[in-house]
Amino acid sequence: MITVKHSATLASISELRTKSEEILSRLKENRVILERHSKPVAVMVDYAQYEKFEEMLELAEDLVLGSLAAARDRSAKKGDFVDLDKW
Repeated sequence: MITVKHSATLASISELRTKSEEILSRLKENRVILERHSKPVAVMVDYAQYEKFEEMLELAEDLVLGSLAAARDRSAKKGDFVDLDKW
């Protein structure tokens, strides 16, 4: 297991099997990049950090969908809409 930056640690899959407790303890400070045959295959992060990532992705998705809706609204004609009172 090697810490390559202050925020990332490299570990092989075989190390994960034999040193899982040590690797899991590193997650509080670093993300862990798991490698198989010296190639990255997965990234492990602390659960709190994962939740922050998920929240950021949801916000980004809302922003993109909101932008698409606004663009469609700007390009729409009055006849494109249904009057709910008359429907």
